[in-house]
Amino acid sequence: MTNFSRQTFANFRASVRAIALAVMQVRPIQKMWEWIDANVVIPQVIGSLNPGPLDTSLLPFWRGVYDLYWLKRTHHLTICTSARIGKTLFSICAVMHKIDVWPGPILWMDPTRKTAMTFSRAELQHHFMECPAVKEKAIINKNHWTTLVMHFRGLVLRIVGGGSAADLAGFQAELVIINESDKIKHTIKGEAGAQDLAIARTKQFRHTRKIVENSTPTTEWGRIWTRFKAGSQNYVYLPCPHCKAMQRLTFFPEERDVPFAADGSPLPAGEKRVEKTGRFKFEGCKSSAGVYDVERVETETVYECGECFESFDQSRLAWMLRRYELRAHNPRAAVDHPSVHCWAGYSPFEGWGQIAKEFLLARGNVSRMHNFYNSTLGLPFIRKATDIKLDDIDAVIARSPEYLLRSIPRKPEMLTMTVDVQGDCFWWSIRAWGVAFDVPELPVWSALIDYGSAVSWDQIEELAGIKANSKGETNEYHWTDEKGEIHKFIVHAGLIDSGFEAQSNKKVYNFTLKNADVFSPSKGGGYAQLRGQDIREAPVNDDQQNLVWYYDDGFKQQLYYSCIKEHKTLWWLPRNTGADYREMACNERTEEKMMPDGTTKLVWVCIGPNHLADTEKMHEVLRGTVESALADVREKWMEDNNG
Repeated sequence: MTNFSRQTFANFRASVRAIALAVMQVRPIQKMWEWIDANVVIPQVIGSLNPGPLDTSLLPFWRGVYDLYWLKRTHHLTICTSARIGKTLFSICAVMHKIDVWPGPILWMDPTRKTAMTFSRAELQHHFMECPAVKEKAIINKNHWTTLVMHFRGLVLRIVGGGSAADLAGFQAELVIINESDKIKHTIKGEAGAQDLAIARTKQFRHTRKIVENSTPTTEWGRIWTRFKAGSQNYVYLPCPHCKAMQRLTFFPEERDVPFAADGSPLPAGEKRVEKTGRFKFEGCKSSAGVYDVERVETETVYECGECFESFDQSRLAWMLRRYELRAHNPRAAVDHPSVHCWAGYSPFEGWGQIAKEFLLARGNVSRMHNFYNSTLGLPFIRKATDIKLDDIDAVIARSPEYLLRSIPRKPEMLTMTVDVQGDCFWWSIRAWGVAFDVPELPVWSALIDYGSAVSWDQIEELAGIKANSKGETNEYHWTDEKGEIHKFIVHAGLIDSGFEAQSNKKVYNFTLKNADVFSPSKGGGYAQLRGQDIREAPVNDDQQNLVWYYDDGFKQQLYYSCIKEHKTLWWLPRNTGADYREMACNERTEEKMMPDGTTKLVWVCIGPNHLADTEKMHEVLRGTVESALADVREKWMEDNNG
């Protein structure tokens, strides 16, 4: 090779190196939260109390959660927290980080299509536009940028509602965000829950996928609490300003066995020690008569250390947060599944006194206390033994619109019928369902319009309007509009109990197969049988139809607590509800039973016939499907009335 050719080659190599350095710059090594601090801006338009550049040092324990998420081995991350502490913002930041740092397809699931659209328009897209690193990668035109599908260089982001399985078909995702998981309703449209269908979209990315599931918990059998317990169960530990002992902040004092020493080092396999926590302290705010002055509680509440029993106020929280540790309580968790719990007591934006005041105002009101446990403590609400009384049924009737049996109080969208099969007869009930246009926070109303007993399948078909009676008349239910026009309705869908006796003696499967366009067979089961789901389907009759299998205790709780005692739903009874219905509604209650391991568990006990209550429970099984079906009706109504 001549000197000229060597010089030419050297020049060429230098040119290539210069171009490569200019085009393929090495990204600086930084922690995920460092990228967030450098790039994420909280938009003013979303109504945040702290708009502007995001500073993760205000809630530094989230930095530890970002570190857990970014570990190569982490594929599942469960975040169980109270409301308003940053779990959704965490997920938004995870999406923006992926768009900029490791592009790949993303799926975001919200509870419903409506909430998904609102979230995208009112929050997510504003975050994208405020982040230059993300905005420059967005392909914004009418073909590539819509409310629910957004294209970026190197990836597509899809946003779906949990109520539509069809929206989850036909694509894969490397990052899946399941937002407010406990609010996603299960339906009887398929065996898997919506969350599991979303996770199934990640199969092609088994080694690189990340699935973030966040929610405020509801009950101890809810999905997010179940997933949190299956994970590593990380809690935030802070030092006491007096004795420096690391401890969880808890509203009430607790004692719990933990698998690590006081300094956080792991104990030998199988060993545990008892850990004691502190508490919120406000006893000094009582009057001489023993009554709390809630205004003093709001300003004088302090925290009492579980080790040295010294007290300190919230002004010390910032110092404590800077010295946080995350400690895992479940050494048996899968290595790829960290889970994290946090609640409002750790937030500098939530006053300790306000939390204590909220607790005092919630005492004596089951619904408010339920909300306090979920939204403030970030814990499932575990109910104590209770029973339904005639006064509870009277209270439901009193808060219902004034109507009588065989009439409909408002314009319905559909009727459902459920049947409890007994040895000597069938017990049945029919409910009307409609959209609650005047109550935006509650999606539907449900009104009992008829009930009774029957002695044959022919009668069930006649009651459902499937066939005419001996007189040639079809059973219909009428609603009269404001113009005096009469609208007629028959049963749209229903469930029929298919327990052992029902299968063997009453031929349930034969009947439901014959009338498959209206009825499905159903059966209650335990949580283990349901594989952790509320509802699943199992094929019967050589796959000719599916058995709707549901978590029996869960739907009993939904009926007795949410519908009757706590009136969290628009669940109505007619003025002339009979004594037979009232009695059966009161014939089942919960009792605390001692388990072999020394713990107690609520069990359901029947003290008399409860057949009509069982039909009402099956209507609750149908609720998720009904609400999903009526979501489009509400959305169209809103568009028509806002347009």
